[in-house]
Amino acid sequence: MHAQKINLLTENDPAPYAIHKGNSPVLFTGPHNGHAVPKALPACMDTEKEWFNKAHEAVDLHVAELFEVLQSKMNDASFLAGNYSRLVYDLNAKPDFAIRTCSCENDKRIIPANLPENCTLDDRQRRMSEIYTPYHDAKHDLINEIRNNHNNEILVLDLHSFTPTWQGQLRNVEIGTIRSEKTDLSIAFEDYLRAQNEYKFVSGEPYRVADRPSNAAPDISEKNNLQYLGIEIRYDLIDSHEKRVKMAGFIKDSVEHLLNHPQRKQILQQHTSPGFEPITWSI
Repeated sequence: MHAQKINLLTENDPAPYAIHKGNSPVLFTGPHNGHAVPKALPACMDTEKEWFNKAHEAVDLHVAELFEVLQSKMNDASFLAGNYSRLVYDLNAKPDFAIRTCSCENDKRIIPANLPENCTLDDRQRRMSEIYTPYHDAKHDLINEIRNNHNNEILVLDLHSFTPTWQGQLRNVEIGTIRSEKTDLSIAFEDYLRAQNEYKFVSGEPYRVADRPSNAAPDISEKNNLQYLGIEIRYDLIDSHEKRVKMAGFIKDSVEHLLNHPQRKQILQQHTSPGFEPITWSI
């Protein structure tokens, strides 16, 4: 007799992701937008509520609200956002690294619900199969749908926020980019960001993918035959509605620059490899 499968998510929990389908070749993704915790897990992942609600480790602060403003300005674009806290399962990390047992900034701050005694291999698998895999499958399907509708053209921008300080030191950057490699898309986008005077831009900040082997960007590129490109925004630049309206306008201008670029076809059609085969996600 087979044991009954125990699901992590119930009908009272949010779906793994939220999706809006537009008619343009533009797709914004927000893997760290969500702040939800499944009801089967301890509230706030068994951390202090006050810390969890304000911690960048739990959510990319203010990006979900930025998505709302962006959608009002660019309703023709598509949007895909994760609904669960990155402390439940980090959608932008490789599966082996997607459940952290401590804070990424302070290793003395433990995440009790993620300790091995509280999160077994079966628990990890449930989080992956019910939260991680559905998000990435939805992203893969949406990318293919957009390509099919736009003569193989697509512009995917992964949006994130970062803290004004890191380990007690002020950061000297306002907007950064994250990428696996230089591509026609990233070069054109970064050239535009360098030329603007609105925000201080630094390429490869606040971190470089090559320095973080846990980052899923290369796997996302391979799974989707995609030029991975992420935008990092210092979260104090989007911590009010007025600031988010300003940032959304800036992002819209940046996207329109790429869509109107003289080499638009080369930028939006270039893939990572001609002989693409989707990878299988596993832990």
